[in-house]
Amino acid sequence: MNQIDLLFLSASLYLVSFYLNLNIDRNRDHSKLTDLIPFVLIFATSKLNLLTSDFDIFKIALIFSIGGKIAIPLFKQKITAAGIMLYDFFSIIVVLIFLNYLYIPYPMFLNLVLIFIVALQMIIKVRTYNNHDTKQNKEIMELGFLNLVGFLAISIGNNVYNLYMGVAVIIIAQLSELAINVKHHHDEHDKSKIRLKDLEDRFERTVEFEAKKRTAHMADKVEYIRERSQKDPLTKAYNRNGILTEMNGLINDSTVKIFSVAMFDIDFFKSINDSKGHIIGDECLKFLSYSIMTNNRKTDLLGRYGGDEFILLMPHINAPAAMEICDRLRKEIALKSSPKFSISMGIASYPYDGRSFNELLEVADKGLYVAKENGKNRVSYSGNVPLLKK
Repeated sequence: MNQIDLLFLSASLYLVSFYLNLNIDRNRDHSKLTDLIPFVLIFATSKLNLLTSDFDIFKIALIFSIGGKIAIPLFKQKITAAGIMLYDFFSIIVVLIFLNYLYIPYPMFLNLVLIFIVALQMIIKVRTYNNHDTKQNKEIMELGFLNLVGFLAISIGNNVYNLYMGVAVIIIAQLSELAINVKHHHDEHDKSKIRLKDLEDRFERTVEFEAKKRTAHMADKVEYIRERSQKDPLTKAYNRNGILTEMNGLINDSTVKIFSVAMFDIDFFKSINDSKGHIIGDECLKFLSYSIMTNNRKTDLLGRYGGDEFILLMPHINAPAAMEICDRLRKEIALKSSPKFSISMGIASYPYDGRSFNELLEVADKGLYVAKENGKNRVSYSGNVPLLKK
């Protein structure tokens, strides 16, 4: 391999470095854009009939390229890629004019300048490495010493062997640095994809959480509205529509074969309101509702049918059992109420006394009327189920 081949290879690698920095590392230090200088000068001067040797031209190109890398970071304001390209263009024009009209009688001067420039670059790299201790900087820093060996080899004399070996070492360092930069670029790209995927997952989880939260909130609102529409605000029992819905639900539930209905009201409730006031009357209604709901099964359902009239639904309970339950509740109310009041109750049983809301209420209301006629404060049943007399 002759000297032109080695220099062309090195210059081509400088072009690759220039391209990667321009198109990939756009947000980083653009000082490597000065790598365009060696490429242009080596290929441009290969067609010119100059007295200066190819290696001296290579050294001049390196001086301008490395000098730019050193000088550009010193500016307080960050120089744009366009500014560095302008520096490259100016340097190439100056060198071409200089080589066309002047001869370099003392190439050793170039060697000293190149050694000084390279040494200064290494000092700056060491300080940069201390400030940015990353794996990529560490690997490039280690390659810097290999690069230094190559620059020293082409600078300690004009021996052909030294020049060839120096350029070969520089090429090895260039290839290694390009490989490191490409590798870390791919690694960062993969990390960016992982971070992006993580952000997407977190975003999806956040959206899902917010959706569930809003859905739960809406469900609570719907339940609250439904409850408000079906519950009596004073007694907290079902209102007329609510208890009607619940009874129809029991009638249409195939798993419920039997249930009983109790209709009841407060004895002499009008007298309580007239003598003690409506506030005391409301307290009696609330006590009645609270006592029924706390002293009965959780499956039983209490509704305020209107005024002081209530309906109690007892799933899976026949008429005799409903009589016993209601009698116990009646006694509990009479004993613990304050002010004292009593209740009268009428019973109906599904399906024996009816298969609809109206049919069942008609039988229960008839039993309530009988209880009132027989002296109040009692439970009565006027349905079709025979009861054993005690």
